Amino acid sequence: MASRAEQMQDVLRGLRGASPDIIGSAIVNIDGFIIASVLPSEIDEELVSGMAAAMLGVGERISAELMASNMEQTYVRSEKGYVILNAVGEDSVLIVLTTKEAKLGLVFIEIKRRSKELAKLV
Repeated sequence: MASRAEQMQDVLRGLRGASPDIIGSAIVNIDGFIIASVLPSEIDEELVSGMAAAMLGVGERISAELMASNMEQTYVRSEKGYVILNAVGEDSVLIVLTTKEAKLGLVFIEIKRRSKELAKLV
């Protein structure tokens, strides 16, 4: 039987395979440590996890202060694409990197589907 980390890797590979516009993805715990990832070799995992932790902290604070609610999802758009953070359970976040051509509606559907699978594993 596959380990939990291997099962998460499989879910992340499925997410990347769902759309050619998804460049990579990772699961990070709330402390900013990578649990599992499927990222291109030119992307530094530690940089992704550190930035995700910072973005998660800001997103949670904004959501709590301005909306009196828990953050579910936040994203950053750049001229090259999107970085999407989606809560997975209480203690982790899914990070998805896409191209600028990504159809966000379809990406969000895949993120929602895969987040449910990942929540069972984290």
